Amino acid sequence: MNLEIHRSVEGKNVFLGLIGDLDMAGAPVLRQSIVKEVSQGNIFLVLDFAGVHFIDSSGLGSIIGGLRRVRSNQGNLFLVGVDDELQKIFRLCELDKIFKMDSNRETFSG
Repeated sequence: MNLEIHRSVEGKNVFLGLIGDLDMAGAPVLRQSIVKEVSQGNIFLVLDFAGVHFIDSSGLGSIIGGLRRVRSNQGNLFLVGVDDELQKIFRLCELDKIFKMDSNRETFSG
């Protein structure tokens, strides 16, 4: 399944709603979206994983690359809607110590 990204803005945060698989095919789509947002000055990004049920190493790499990009511009990247299975992957890779995650999108609204 191709990755779709739905963009919305709430306050200073840009929400990127991800739908599909964040795999070798989807990772470049996410990477390009993050590059575009940062180049437009949007440095507080929230990735909504509610529509993602599969992620592989290239998907994880695109998220890590996105975090580096926004932080190098004094911003941050947050993750919401990460289901239990995906949280296990983040914990196994110890990425839960790097990313601020919340199950609730409203945490980052406004």
